Amino acid sequence: MSTGTTDPADRVDTGPRQEAQHTQPPPDPGHGRSHGPGPGGEPDKPAEDPLFGPATGSDSDSAGKAGRSAASGAEARIAREAREAFSLHDASTYIGGTIGSVNFGYGGFQGLIAGPLPEEELDRLRRRFSKPPSYDAFKERLREDRLLVLSGQPGTGRMYTALSLLDDVSLGKVSRLDPGSDLTTLGGEGSAVAEDHGYALEPAGGVLPEELHLDRLCRLLAERRSYAVLLAVPDAGDPGARRARYYRAHEQAPADAVLDSHLKAELDDEKPEVKATALRVAERAEVRGALGLESLLPAEAARLAALLARHVTGGLTEGRLIAECRTFAAEQVRQWFAGGARAEELPALRDAAYRIALAVLGNSSFSTVADAAEQLVWELAVTVEPERVIGRPLLSDGLAARLTSARATAELTARTLVADHDIPVRTVRFRGKGLAPAVLTHLWEHHHNMRGPVLRWLDALCQDPRADVRTRAAVAAGELCRLDCAHTVSELLHPMAAADQARRGLFVATALESVLGDGQVGPALRSLVKRWGAGSDGNLRWTAAAVLSRGTATATVAEALGTLGRIGTWEEGRLRVIAAESVVHLAGAASDREPLARIRGWLSDERRPHQDLGLIAAVLLAQFRVEDLWNPAPELTGRERWPLALAMAAARSERAPEIAGLLWTALNTGRSYESALDTLAGWLRRCRGKPWERELLRFLPLLVHSADDGQRLLSLIKELSEDPDDPLGPEQGRRLRQAVPEVRNP
Repeated sequence: MSTGTTDPADRVDTGPRQEAQHTQPPPDPGHGRSHGPGPGGEPDKPAEDPLFGPATGSDSDSAGKAGRSAASGAEARIAREAREAFSLHDASTYIGGTIGSVNFGYGGFQGLIAGPLPEEELDRLRRRFSKPPSYDAFKERLREDRLLVLSGQPGTGRMYTALSLLDDVSLGKVSRLDPGSDLTTLGGEGSAVAEDHGYALEPAGGVLPEELHLDRLCRLLAERRSYAVLLAVPDAGDPGARRARYYRAHEQAPADAVLDSHLKAELDDEKPEVKATALRVAERAEVRGALGLESLLPAEAARLAALLARHVTGGLTEGRLIAECRTFAAEQVRQWFAGGARAEELPALRDAAYRIALAVLGNSSFSTVADAAEQLVWELAVTVEPERVIGRPLLSDGLAARLTSARATAELTARTLVADHDIPVRTVRFRGKGLAPAVLTHLWEHHHNMRGPVLRWLDALCQDPRADVRTRAAVAAGELCRLDCAHTVSELLHPMAAADQARRGLFVATALESVLGDGQVGPALRSLVKRWGAGSDGNLRWTAAAVLSRGTATATVAEALGTLGRIGTWEEGRLRVIAAESVVHLAGAASDREPLARIRGWLSDERRPHQDLGLIAAVLLAQFRVEDLWNPAPELTGRERWPLALAMAAARSERAPEIAGLLWTALNTGRSYESALDTLAGWLRRCRGKPWERELLRFLPLLVHSADDGQRLLSLIKELSEDPDDPLGPEQGRRLRQAVPEVRNP
């Protein structure tokens, strides 16, 4: 924009962005590329800011971090959404008594070791059992073949279904087989298969022998007129039953039906209204919220029924009931990461990696979560076996299997991914808000050796070009900092804060934003940020400024502004742009005028670095949109696509002259003139048909204090109207010209 006259030597120089070389993480075996950014690398935190040309006094110590943080409005929205996933800081496979406990300690035995089911347990089963879908078809198949394999996830009531089926067909003669029983050695006189009997088996590790051994078992059962139901867990990539002959996919009974039947049995001696009270308690928002699960597995529904029965009969206080409900999600996660002989084999590592990726990136697209999980699988596999080289499965790892193994769901959601337009995306998330925080808590508290690969993986996600990925990873890093502050800061956040790349500094700021308010670790972290901001390392000062932009690092806004003023004028203004940007974030979040007054104070200061800091802040206040703010003030709600300065003027009309005065100063200062005029031209060009057009027409007169001011605006409108490529419409130009008041010079 050439309207007006300025000294060319004093104009803004928007120099090229600098790039940085950085160490690449291990190669991605699935795609043959690195986890890092494209050929351009990451923008550094440079000693040259993009508004006023090279900053004086810089040296090579921290040459690098870009003045502008380059954070988008999408990142602020994503960060708020991701934090909601951590707002909430499987019982036995068989429900009831000691039946169905899985013992992984035994090795394989020759033949079968069976224990008859006590009559009282069978009676308990008959009173509490709720039929799952396809129960009658299962029973018909069992009568015909005498052998049935129920394939499904633990906790879905498979053992209850197996025992009920066997009770029906064998008339109460039911035994459980030891989990270590070896089905490959059956046959002959030594077999333990009795006549007219039913057997249930859940093998250790959920693995059954090949079909030829099942054929032998089937023949033996037919000879003895007996039955057997075996339990299996689907292979990776198989959401249900993998073989048609004996295998059948097991679906759980409706949780409400299981809860109702168990409450009826638990409260058999109580009045009917007691059960009704228990059901009402189960529907309370505080109980459902404490559970942290959208729907319960049969085992969980049975456990909840026992707790509700104790509560309504006076055996459990409401506080204790809520506390017990909060352990449900943690118990599911404990089962997921329980370990065992096969826990560090590749299929199990892939399941673990997907659950962790979903905890960190929940509500992202399925492809994003799946790709991140594969990167984590690589980290886990090389940690277990450093010389290991792994690939990616192609056809044996599908969506349905992943959702089932992680207790997740897929939804079609609108996401702003292409040119600021919302497009439908298939996103995935846990079926319950309690699972994501439970996953991170369990790993950090019970599996120390998982920390290294997970932190390296988060570091790699920081380099991802997608805001959705790196922002959610940063929020998760903040939660890990809450769990073990010293370890997470020393191993991940402090090295990132000291790095050259701006993206790493923003990662730290996002990670610390909510943790700074934590009662236990917040004071220490606020002291750390204060030390960064006062130190001699330019990169740490840059990161401190980014953290201060979130408004949680200091007790008052005035304290944050004071620190930003010192950072922005340090070494003749080397970090003035990131400091000014943080001031603008605070201005859009604050309810008082302190940030605006501080900008005006810098503009009035005789020292050049302070003036430059104020000028950049004034220009950025006009360049920002409300959606670019990390934490916009409540009164700006509904104006997300507005220019920030206009939104603030509309929401706080008494401050409109003060806001306009800051932009007027930038327009009348040679070294900020071009940037300020370009920003104003952008308003004039984009305002047509926008909700904020009327506010712009009210704002323009506040920029006119002399005939020269008015002439500058009219010349700009004329230039835009005569643009051969994209002219203003005649009506739009007329409205803008009418908004410019006529002022005569004295």
